[in-house]
Amino acid sequence: MQIHFENVAQRLSPATCFLAVALCLPMQSFAQTPAPLQWSGIWNAEGSLLTLRVTHLDDQLHVEPVESLGFQWRNSIGTINGNSATINVEYQGVVATVLVQLGDGGTAMVRPLSCQPDYHVVCALVQNQQARFRKVGEVVAQGPGAQHPMP
Repeated sequence: MQIHFENVAQRLSPATCFLAVALCLPMQSFAQTPAPLQWSGIWNAEGSLLTLRVTHLDDQLHVEPVESLGFQWRNSIGTINGNSATINVEYQGVVATVLVQLGDGGTAMVRPLSCQPDYHVVCALVQNQQARFRKVGEVVAQGPGAQHPMP
């Protein structure tokens, strides 16, 4: 698994990579589409098979794995504020709040705002790191409350 991080000159463990990128939610150019519509879709961590399904309802962001690479985590419902969102993630004893910022061209940058306990190796390794996701597909409703990826 290869994941590209800014300011990182080494490969990180899969657990560290997961925390750093699992909440990176790519988006489409916000010059073309209102921000809330940009959140929904199928997002892939660049250089990895890690893929997430993201849907939104009003200012709430729902994230679920499509391809988790075997990682098992829990996440809260995220909160959207324009072109940014925050979401909480729990993974192997770590609780993190992640900031996701929409970018141009169907990309998003994700970075941890907080990570506890700060002495945990995962928190130490993701400090001051960012990850990029790219939107690779759309999610559309096909019935009351149903969300399905478009082929």
